[in-house]
Amino acid sequence: MTQKNSSCKLGTMIGKCCERNAALFTLSMLLQLVAMPVYLIMEIQAMLRYGDVNIPESRNTIVASIRDMLLAGSIETLALLLLAVLSGIAMFRYLHVKQQTDFFHALPVTRGKLFASRVLSGILAVIPAYLINVLLSCGVCIVYGFSDAIQIDILLLSVVVHVAAFLLVYAVSILAAIVSGHTLVSLLVCGWFQMGLLAGYEAVNQLLYVLYPARVNNSNMIPLWMSPIVKAFCTVETLREGWADIDKNILYFKECAPGLLFCLIAAIIILALAYWLNKIRKSEHTGLSIAFPKIELPFKLYMVSVLSIACGLAFQITITSWTALFLAMAIGALVAACIVEIVYDLDFHSLFHRWKSLLAYYVVCAVVLGCMAMDITHWNSTLPERDEIASATLSTGPSPWNCSPTDGDLDYYYDYYYYYGHDLVYNAFSWISGVWSDSSIIEDEELAIDHISNSQMESAAALDVIYDSASMGAERMKHNRSTLTSDVEYSTYRVTFTLQNGKTFQRQYYMPEDTAELSENAANARFSEEYLEKYTAAALAHTSKEQVAELLVANYTDIATGNADVIDNAKAVSDILDTLYEESQELTKEYVTDNIPVLAVRVAGKQAVEEWDKKDLADLEMTGGMEDDIIDIPVYSCETETLELLGKYIEDFSVGFMPEKVVCINVTTYTDDGDEETETFRTDEIEDVKVIQKWVPYLLPEQLKRMIDPVYFKPEENGLYIGPYAEIAVTLADGTEVTCYCYRDVDGKE
Repeated sequence: MTQKNSSCKLGTMIGKCCERNAALFTLSMLLQLVAMPVYLIMEIQAMLRYGDVNIPESRNTIVASIRDMLLAGSIETLALLLLAVLSGIAMFRYLHVKQQTDFFHALPVTRGKLFASRVLSGILAVIPAYLINVLLSCGVCIVYGFSDAIQIDILLLSVVVHVAAFLLVYAVSILAAIVSGHTLVSLLVCGWFQMGLLAGYEAVNQLLYVLYPARVNNSNMIPLWMSPIVKAFCTVETLREGWADIDKNILYFKECAPGLLFCLIAAIIILALAYWLNKIRKSEHTGLSIAFPKIELPFKLYMVSVLSIACGLAFQITITSWTALFLAMAIGALVAACIVEIVYDLDFHSLFHRWKSLLAYYVVCAVVLGCMAMDITHWNSTLPERDEIASATLSTGPSPWNCSPTDGDLDYYYDYYYYYGHDLVYNAFSWISGVWSDSSIIEDEELAIDHISNSQMESAAALDVIYDSASMGAERMKHNRSTLTSDVEYSTYRVTFTLQNGKTFQRQYYMPEDTAELSENAANARFSEEYLEKYTAAALAHTSKEQVAELLVANYTDIATGNADVIDNAKAVSDILDTLYEESQELTKEYVTDNIPVLAVRVAGKQAVEEWDKKDLADLEMTGGMEDDIIDIPVYSCETETLELLGKYIEDFSVGFMPEKVVCINVTTYTDDGDEETETFRTDEIEDVKVIQKWVPYLLPEQLKRMIDPVYFKPEENGLYIGPYAEIAVTLADGTEVTCYCYRDVDGKE
């Protein structure tokens, strides 16, 4: 009969709870007012001060910026998620005060109804204020004359995504408040619940890279779901990708649906867990740091482990010593354990409470880390048998080592994924900034994985040299791995073997940059019959010749001006690509080492021709692989049939630098001491003409540097590959300056 009292009805309880938390409602309204319409007004005023709305391009830029702030502004998202944390803690703060706990549990209502009233009150404290401020922001756009920045379908999707992100962070905050018995501790626990799992994953992952330097991470996804607040940010960020095409009325629900569903489902599961814990929570545990004593020890050990690893990695990065790593981890674990015990007992005298568990923890960690450091399984230095390998690739940053058919593209994706996906410090900064999304990283690594699985080399000659290179890295791993990245200039290379049984074997090795054997192996792989037939720029262009729209042929003097000759006749394009492919099969390592290309041919596909005008298409940086439907092919003087065929379709055809267009060249060389010496030679000086004639045959425009094979770097007597001998600035008759490199000792200087 008492429960039928109107004061015990859910609606009445929610109303009373909202009255008692009026300060939270006020804070929510004010914070979101500043983060949304007020901030939007300030930004619009700033943009109008420097932009002219009467100019279409300027107005479009302003509209795009306003739309960005309206639909997923970082300040707005940050304010909403901050309120999610505050409201979750505030609504269940009564659990941290003995008198309030006794009072509320004495009411003739179930804990479930009390839990529901608190949860709903917290939502009402934030979401209505958020919706009001969204409407106010739309009003600001209309008042300033930018109503076209509002698109209802995308705006509604943005609201739903923001609400889902709020619910996820809000649910985790409620769980932290229920698990804790003290408000201050609940904030600390909430921080661990929001970031602790992901921080632990990254810390362990980074530690494995230190102790197992040959390790390659095969995951194609960074587990951002481990951090609710980071996942919430990234879910909102997925909306940005479609805004450039917003005029096409494309609703990008598909892109954000996975993140949206994850947030909603995770919020429901976490709220269910919080409800169950609230139901079994003992009132007498109010006032304790952790209201469930059984989780204290495992929670402590987890926090100590993460902080210990982070401390050790910080020292290892600066000192590059495993001794410093383990010592810092031990000290970090001790300090973290003492702090946790002080927080648990709320007493500064509890420094070494539970010292026995800490001692056992030290013993277990010493055994595990010792085994990993000694590599008792020889994991770092083990290779499969040569006859077990079906295909392979070797990808690396230093071009002279690269045996990958991807022509360096894979290096970019691997480097991008490694630094952005596994650098603990960088990730922490990026997540705090609130502007980083995981989507591009995941897409890039998936592309890298597809690339590496679809373009491995299979010939016996290529497999032999790749296996030999892997053996060198594995041999180096047998020694002191703690010094691999110290004392010498080193680089990494990644080896991928696909075995006969279909399994994949991947390792990453560190070697000094002056390892000539690796360069020799790579050169042998790139000039193998298989590579010439399938993976050179000429081979790629020949394979896709049906999709080629035109050829851009650039003489050296035209490189800097973008005045390439265009061949768009379909039959001519096909004949040239066929001839160039056939002649490219005859190229040898020895010939390419001693000769530079005399011409650059850019193969442009239909999509590239549609997207770029002729000038911009010719101005793009030259590369050695396929990028954005464009392939650049170096043409050598030995490819006489190709040059003859090009001459039929190009008027006044010539190769290299046309002497009549050269006015002067500036030659910059460097002494052994690093001093710079510059000499100027002019074609109107008789004595200088002979000097210029000595230089010109060896000059290569800077734009072509990435296009040629890296074996062109001439070795010195000690067998080490070096960079350009000199930098040359060639000035043409029209005033254009072409920056060139010279890879040869022209006048006897060393």
